[in-house]
Amino acid sequence: MLAALAHFGLGALDYGVASPYLGLGGMLLGGLLLVYGVLTLIRYAEALDAMGDPQPRTPMYATPHEWLTFRAGVGLNLAGLGVALAWAAVGQASVWHLLGGLVNAWAAWLAWRSRPRTDEAPPAPGP
Repeated sequence: MLAALAHFGLGALDYGVASPYLGLGGMLLGGLLLVYGVLTLIRYAEALDAMGDPQPRTPMYATPHEWLTFRAGVGLNLAGLGVALAWAAVGQASVWHLLGGLVNAWAAWLAWRSRPRTDEAPPAPGP
């Protein structure tokens, strides 16, 4: 969520410097990263709550969307890193863009570590 706020704020700051499309794209990416961050925070809170459940029912995240969530997290953060590097090359606040890119690299690494294990392949769709 920190990288999302950085991309949105820095995209608005450098909007007219190089290309309005790069600024708009950075702000849009910041919005997508913010939504992904909030949803990940909700999943984390749900998982913490489920750890204390005295009678667990079903595996919490053995669902087909688990792999999609992993791919979206890695992809969005790597895209954020790319946008940050592009802005660092042409923007006014190059150091701040590089710091935002470092946060994206760290978040991509965290998302990569959260990938589903191979023994937890997504279940087959159907009844």
